[in-house]
Amino acid sequence: MRFANLHDDIGNDIYDHKDQKDRLDTFHYPRFKQGNMCFSAIVCCFDGGQDWNTMCDTIRYVENAILHSKHFSFDDTKDIQVFIAVEGMCGIDKDPEERIDWLYMHHVRLASLCWNDDNALACGAKKGNKPLTDLGKRVIKEMNQVNMAIDTSHCCEWNFYDIARISTKPIIASHSNVKGLYNHYRNLSDPQLQVIQSKNGLIGGIPVRWFVDKKENNATLEDFIQVLIYIKEKIGTNHIALGFDFMDYIPGMEDSNVIGMKDITQIQNIATALQEHGFAQQEIEDICFNNAYNFMKNYI
Repeated sequence: MRFANLHDDIGNDIYDHKDQKDRLDTFHYPRFKQGNMCFSAIVCCFDGGQDWNTMCDTIRYVENAILHSKHFSFDDTKDIQVFIAVEGMCGIDKDPEERIDWLYMHHVRLASLCWNDDNALACGAKKGNKPLTDLGKRVIKEMNQVNMAIDTSHCCEWNFYDIARISTKPIIASHSNVKGLYNHYRNLSDPQLQVIQSKNGLIGGIPVRWFVDKKENNATLEDFIQVLIYIKEKIGTNHIALGFDFMDYIPGMEDSNVIGMKDITQIQNIATALQEHGFAQQEIEDICFNNAYNFMKNYI
């Protein structure tokens, strides 16, 4: 089964290992091939402490690594097609139109306004609940203008509804689960699921165990499959994708994924589990690959 991934902080991993010039090819590529990951976001995450110049330096470095990769490319000419995504645009504190245009010119095709931080644009769900700033509203409009997909994962509920109201294009929650099964601040309520459905958007289910259940409960792959079943029952499989947010390659985070799918090399277990739960073959292909790919190809 082919897989697509709407969220993975590989961009930070590449940048943090600048001493390994070919880390994308030598470390990540064999893992991608083993799991049959064919399409992926390469995310650069900014936690709120970075300025615009730092954002630019990181994105330029990651873009260059992809352009010089033997196996990854921004089109379908190599084994694995990727795009750059930005998680948290804390560096945009002025000139939002110019800065969004710069991001787009450097292959950023999906972005969220904030991470867990409260910045000049938006407020993360962990920080509270308040409306988008005027600057944030300008960013959403410019993202629509340049055709950059909007990611609502991490933003507070007020921001979510502001984004849905202002955006003239579909919205996405690249790596989020559901409050109906586990009331975590990062998960989506049923009304939010319905908004994403009405906006022709996508939800990328995330198999990081502490978004599936309490961290100490050591959630399993079966628990994660219940998340996908829940979304299917609420809004249908057309709106389900996967946003893995792998962290196992980060020191100290090796056990971040649900039990039964330890890392990217074991993602085929998801397809097997969906089949065991009665999902049709077409539904499985759509969840694992087609929905994410077909959504993002409108932007790349």
